Amino acid sequence: MSTPSPSQPRPAAAIADLFADHDDLAQLVDRLDQIPAPELLAKWPKALSELVDVLTLELTRGGMTLPQAQAQARKLALVQAHYMGGRAYYIPTGDHLKAALRDRAIWDEFNGRNIDQLARQHGLSVPQTYAVVAQQRALTRRRHQPDLFG
Repeated sequence: MSTPSPSQPRPAAAIADLFADHDDLAQLVDRLDQIPAPELLAKWPKALSELVDVLTLELTRGGMTLPQAQAQARKLALVQAHYMGGRAYYIPTGDHLKAALRDRAIWDEFNGRNIDQLARQHGLSVPQTYAVVAQQRALTRRRHQPDLFG
């Protein structure tokens, strides 16, 4: 079976096969709530504690209360450490994704008369901003109009 691209989610069966031992881990993860946070975090390596902080920040931004977010972040960090720990990973900065999100924001804010403002706001030149608008217009057209010849 070929590996799906990041834009294609894995089928549920493939995920289940990949994480066949997850039930055993889930039982341990569910016990995290029974250990007081200071006692638990004192045993965690610095890198995992920092991961918990990053995840907590995003979970609270998403609407969770701080205690809920911290508990969920600890569980997510433990699961990630279980599956990915002990290996050297390169984590990309996500620049391409951030640029795509910026480009979508420019398209959403574009009204036909605010190209200079958008260029300043997003740190781009006016020609770069026009190119973003043209690219987003083409993407929107492809999303809403089927290709008649392909």
